[in-house]
Amino acid sequence: MTSFVPVGALALLLPGFALCLALAGPPRLSCWFVEEAGGRMGMMPSSVTQRRALLLLRGARGGLPETEPELPPDLEPGMVFDITDPSGALHRVPLPAGGRSKEGELPSCEINAYTPQEAHVPWAAGLTPEHRSPLGLGGPWFISSVQAPARGYGVSAVLKSEEAATSQQPAVIMATAVLSVFSRTPHLHSRLGRDVLLDCGFTAPPGPFSVEWRYQYRGAGRVVLAYDGVSGRAHVAEEGAQLFLEEGRAGADTNVSLRLSQVGVRHEGTYICTIYLPHLHAQQALELRISEPPMVTLHPDPLSVAPGAPAELACEVSGYYPLDVTVSWLRRGPGEVGGDLLEYVTETWESGHRHGPDGTYSLSSFARLAPVQPRDHGATYSCHVTHAALATPARRSVRLRVAVCPSGAEEKSKKSE
Repeated sequence: MTSFVPVGALALLLPGFALCLALAGPPRLSCWFVEEAGGRMGMMPSSVTQRRALLLLRGARGGLPETEPELPPDLEPGMVFDITDPSGALHRVPLPAGGRSKEGELPSCEINAYTPQEAHVPWAAGLTPEHRSPLGLGGPWFISSVQAPARGYGVSAVLKSEEAATSQQPAVIMATAVLSVFSRTPHLHSRLGRDVLLDCGFTAPPGPFSVEWRYQYRGAGRVVLAYDGVSGRAHVAEEGAQLFLEEGRAGADTNVSLRLSQVGVRHEGTYICTIYLPHLHAQQALELRISEPPMVTLHPDPLSVAPGAPAELACEVSGYYPLDVTVSWLRRGPGEVGGDLLEYVTETWESGHRHGPDGTYSLSSFARLAPVQPRDHGATYSCHVTHAALATPARRSVRLRVAVCPSGAEEKSKKSE
């Protein structure tokens, strides 16, 4: 069972995020209008075309300004979308100040034609108890997706055009955001065993809604949690999955975030938050990545070797995730720190990766020391481990002790016997 938690204190669990600031005139987003053609139901389309588009974002429309902003002359008719965004969900897209940005910081934007239709999942069946044709909702309709994962925000909005469907394409399409689904945690990283909050919210006119949280990883998927807003109960709820539910007042956000308790490697993947309204739905995808730093031990420690005797060191690297890890061995001579240059130990080898029951990995790395001499006393051998979950490489060191018997000690030992 899962519980539905009021979230008055939810802000304490979420990092802050920046809102985009309007420049002169309405904020604008460069976008791509994507059209798919061909392909049967459930099959890949035979062709995909992209055309440049532009989104103009306004708040609640209280009449158009006397002076409209200049539009790029090279856009095709119908590729400018003047969008009324009463909830401001699209306005929250973080835009670089002054239009300047580093690579990867600009949000990606895509807009597609959209067809309202009834949802065929059990938890949304109660939203449309009587069959009504979606065509009665008017149109045309569009859906836009704006993603800025590097800046911690993503939003999908269903847009209802204010233009009547005609054969002549208007130069500017006036539309209103009817349903907006957003997330402030599009990319998440977590250590093992911690609780993770997957943020999702939406804005829509007051009315019934349903929520679905789906997990996908490497082509396989399942429903983690599904909430039927009409009956007020969960149809599906995995153990450890908890829905934060706080319905907003008219024009305010409704929170439907998901908390996962004590996450493990099995939780890594894509989580899709889908909101269903009567004949409408939109979703946001969130990526959860698990990373666990390795534990590193070096033995034998202490390291005591007789002159000329062979010696080996073992570096145990355990409990790490993901798989990639690099181990290197270094030797520093017995002089003062910084006095002798570091050198790599070349005679090394490793075991294969071992997969633990919790999904983490382990391996052993070995180094063979050259036959030691008394002059090597005090040399330091180090095992360096590099992994994605480590900000800096982990290092374990041991100092070599050359076990030389004092003069005459061996003869005294024989007489005592």
